[in-house]
Amino acid sequence: MKKLSLVLAFVFAASMLFAQKGKVNAAASNLRSGKLDKAKELIDAGITHRKCVEWPKAYFVKGQVYQGIFESPIEGFKNLSETPLDIAYDAYKKLIELDVKKKYTKKLKTQYNNLAIDYAGQGAGQFNDGNYEGALKSFKTTLEIENSDILKDENKVDTAIIYYTALSAYNLKKYEEAIPYYEEAIKYDYEAAKSYASISFCYKELKQEDKAVEYLHKGYELYPENLYMLGQLINYYLLGGAPEKAETYLDAAIAQDPTNMTFYRAKGTLYEKIDRPEDAIKMYEKALEIDAKDFISIYNIGLIRVKAIEEYQKEVNDIVDNDKYNAGVAKLTKMYEEVIPVFERAYEANPKEIIIIKTLKELCFRIRNTKPEFMDKYNKYKELEATIEAK
Repeated sequence: MKKLSLVLAFVFAASMLFAQKGKVNAAASNLRSGKLDKAKELIDAGITHRKCVEWPKAYFVKGQVYQGIFESPIEGFKNLSETPLDIAYDAYKKLIELDVKKKYTKKLKTQYNNLAIDYAGQGAGQFNDGNYEGALKSFKTTLEIENSDILKDENKVDTAIIYYTALSAYNLKKYEEAIPYYEEAIKYDYEAAKSYASISFCYKELKQEDKAVEYLHKGYELYPENLYMLGQLINYYLLGGAPEKAETYLDAAIAQDPTNMTFYRAKGTLYEKIDRPEDAIKMYEKALEIDAKDFISIYNIGLIRVKAIEEYQKEVNDIVDNDKYNAGVAKLTKMYEEVIPVFERAYEANPKEIIIIKTLKELCFRIRNTKPEFMDKYNKYKELEATIEAK
């Protein structure tokens, strides 16, 4: 009786083993038939058996099923798992661990090539959605798969993924992590100029100013005709502590693209910073020759003129001689009359900008008693101001 019990136990265990392996095989069959929901149910159940846990085929099928879930165009199937690619990749890695005889290496190469494409596509979607954390993980996994032993003979360098891995880390402000990927992009001359500029920014944020400047100049030396690189170098000096150094690079940019009004406007900003107001106005006027409605250039001209009026007002206030004082007041009135049209032009370019309306109201108020038209304009802008602020 005892012997019979042992035989029955063995038969039962064997039947259970075959039943579980049968689920794995059935999962593969359902996968081929496009029944991903059933395939997932079977592989999830079958792979948990202790004998299947060490069976390479179970992990190959599991990887295929979950990879199929990600790749499926059918929404109902895609919703079967939140992280199908990660589950598939983990299954393949377990397969590699168990497949000591390398039976699945050839088949796995096909799966890995597709898996890299899947992760890259997932990363691109995440990046476009602003999910940079997810994109960074997906892109890094893409590179990990492409550089794995399974694909080592492919000699594939995915320069775009390298660059967007860097850009994802950059957008997350993970500057130390971004730099090596940018360096790799430079190595393969992919978006090299932008990479030099981005590395510079990373080092600047990491408070390594010397390296930041080094990479800007290195990038400019290698790509002097790249306007993006040139623009970053201009901004570095223009917005930093040595704006005068930006002039050389602004001139180079203007020589390359003389119809780009932003370069003239930037040069106007430079001249303001180094106290050359009349030269600044000339640059803003040059920008306006290209774009007559450039609000910033118009507004900046107006501000320079108002500043000159304020400086002259101080001089007039100190005049003791009555005739000279009256002459000074007359000149002031003329200066106000000349600057008002500048701000009116700014108002036409951007009629919703409240600061322009307030400025026009104030300027017209200053000379409202000289001519009736300025009193009318004062009342007009006062009413406009009240209407906008009431909204």
